[in-house]
Amino acid sequence: MAKVLVVDDDSVSRNLVRAILAKDDHDITVCDGVLQAIEALSFRDFDVVVTDIMMPEHDGFELIQAARNLRPDARIIVLSAVDEKVPAHMTAAVFERLGVSRVIPKPINPGLLASAVLAAHVIG
Repeated sequence: MAKVLVVDDDSVSRNLVRAILAKDDHDITVCDGVLQAIEALSFRDFDVVVTDIMMPEHDGFELIQAARNLRPDARIIVLSAVDEKVPAHMTAAVFERLGVSRVIPKPINPGLLASAVLAAHVIG
């Protein structure tokens, strides 16, 4: 069981991720924005951070940077519906430089997300 922080401004996505991860009995904290997530990271230890990238006001890149500073051992999984105009190899290179463990495309594949969180927790 992993301690997982889920961050997404879209309530449908947040609830879907929570439902998928709850099946594996993970300890899940959900936040609807970056500032709320940074506060959670300041007070709790998390094994895995699952975050959207495109959010209003503050984006997932800011959260990744904060997570790296506050919880350097946490594994990061990005949920992304990155525009198809951006070549996949460029997106992968950027996320790799940021220390992202895995990028899960939206719409979310439940099996892929569950296995990515499990792998991140076991490896981490």
